[in-house]
Amino acid sequence: MTRTKKTAITFGVIAAILLAVWFSGGTSDFDEISRAEQQTGMTLTSEMVNVGSLNLHVVFAGPEEGEPVILIHGFPEFWYMWRKHMAVLAKAGYRVAAVDMRGYNRSDKPSGRAAYSFSKYAGDITGLMDSQGWSQANIVAHDIGAVVAWHLVFRSAPRVKRAVIYSVGHPSALASNNNSDVSWYRTFFSMPILPELFARAGGLASLASNLQATSRAGTFPEEELEVYKAAWDREHAFGSMLGAYRNEWSLSGLPDGGRPAMPVLHVYGGQDKFIAAAVAEASKQYLADGNVIIHPELSHWLLAEEPEQAAAEMVAFFNRVD
Repeated sequence: MTRTKKTAITFGVIAAILLAVWFSGGTSDFDEISRAEQQTGMTLTSEMVNVGSLNLHVVFAGPEEGEPVILIHGFPEFWYMWRKHMAVLAKAGYRVAAVDMRGYNRSDKPSGRAAYSFSKYAGDITGLMDSQGWSQANIVAHDIGAVVAWHLVFRSAPRVKRAVIYSVGHPSALASNNNSDVSWYRTFFSMPILPELFARAGGLASLASNLQATSRAGTFPEEELEVYKAAWDREHAFGSMLGAYRNEWSLSGLPDGGRPAMPVLHVYGGQDKFIAAAVAEASKQYLADGNVIIHPELSHWLLAEEPEQAAAEMVAFFNRVD
């Protein structure tokens, strides 16, 4: 056999393996909604809501006449991360809406990088408000969802009553204080194709292992990670979940020196492996006194580590008279 023919066969085998990896999975039908109801003992309503340009999957809880609270997850989570918080908020009388952001889990997954700009994510949230007849809502957000929340705070201020933003601090503080040692993952996830191939080849196990490695021991048990893997695999969601990493995170031209027009609480875990502690410290100059809380013992996944504590923080902040 000639060298040329051997080379052609080798490339053909590699291509076949890559194609097999690329098209594997994507057929998950796991019912995480029933699981969450069993875990919390509350009734949840799962809906596909038209928010303008696409359909978002939204899970509702609490009295319909209650003051609205919209929960926006981060990467690589989805609405399910909020299940325990939803139970507390609903019991306190709030109408809670936990979204799957575009590209995640059961929500629509449009194609193209432009579909995943932060203005698009933010527009989905105001579209959700419009669909429910809410002129305003309280916003709670984490990680990438936190960046979406900051966009809402500064670009859609009249629609936000209060905001509780976890892990990712004020946009100006993030731009000037988050160093390359803790933002390496953004570089990797912004690469074309490679992250998807890496995740699929490893059966998404590497992503699950990273959650365990960067959180307090026991926070993400194996049986819960199976729920997450099902969401990442649904309609090959992992690729569309990366959309935010392939777009610009910065938010420039902030009004009023970067001070929000409404009360904003920022909560940070001192053991965070992804966002530098300096970001939380620098955020203090933009927020009211006492509106930056740092939990030294918690990690980036503080909402999963201490859900009852986090939910109590939310309720206390929403009820506070400033």
